[in-house]
Amino acid sequence: MHTVWFISFLFPYVADLCSANLSPQANCTSCLPNPIATTYPNNITGTINATTSVILVPLSYARSLLPSRFANSILTNAYTRFNISPALYPLVVESVIDHDIRFNNFPVLGDFSSFRTTFPFIDLLGDGYSTFRYTGFIYLPPSNPIAINGSQAYGYTVLPGYFDPPDAPYKFTRNGRARSFSVFEQSSNATPSTPHHGPPSSRLAGSTLFRTTRSQPTIPLSFYRNITNQIMFGNNSKVCDRMVSFWNTSITTGA
Repeated sequence: MHTVWFISFLFPYVADLCSANLSPQANCTSCLPNPIATTYPNNITGTINATTSVILVPLSYARSLLPSRFANSILTNAYTRFNISPALYPLVVESVIDHDIRFNNFPVLGDFSSFRTTFPFIDLLGDGYSTFRYTGFIYLPPSNPIAINGSQAYGYTVLPGYFDPPDAPYKFTRNGRARSFSVFEQSSNATPSTPHHGPPSSRLAGSTLFRTTRSQPTIPLSFYRNITNQIMFGNNSKVCDRMVSFWNTSITTGA
């Protein structure tokens, strides 16, 4: 049995500049406006509404999931300070929706969901200190070519996905006691117009279900701040995705 901790959060981010020309589309009703667009006008900025799950798995199992060239590059000493045993590894599963994406304070890209499994604390540089996050694959809506092309440029394997819910990182179950999120993978005869909630021409690719617990989490909030600011990379390890996540703005502090 694996131990799972999760947290839902909303924070703004700054990402590297890329070309974008789609008409804006605001469809995340649970997201708040981008508070840093005017502070960083020369960067792509936005807000992220995400559910991040940490699954503590045996370190040997995590190594078996990684490409062989990274299997022995996990910096265990970088995460043991977060109350995690060196015999375990914090595998990260995220359901995310990017919202209010702007450049020069103008909307440049509509909201979109994604689902991915990431491997933090990878010693990509071989210096025994710097930590990176490896992402092998990511599910994205097939109707968003800019998000797809940008992810492929970083070396991520992009899989077409339909999301339930389509406009939030989770939804409450009917009794309101749990939160769930599902992603469906498009099959060969599925089309972008197929409904998000599990079309007949798709298969369930991933699903999460969480219930509130009264026990205190053993992994501190500082761990989540750390991993969400690790530079990400994919199968092309020479190109990295440097996204800076802010945890001290009005939408993260509630001020």
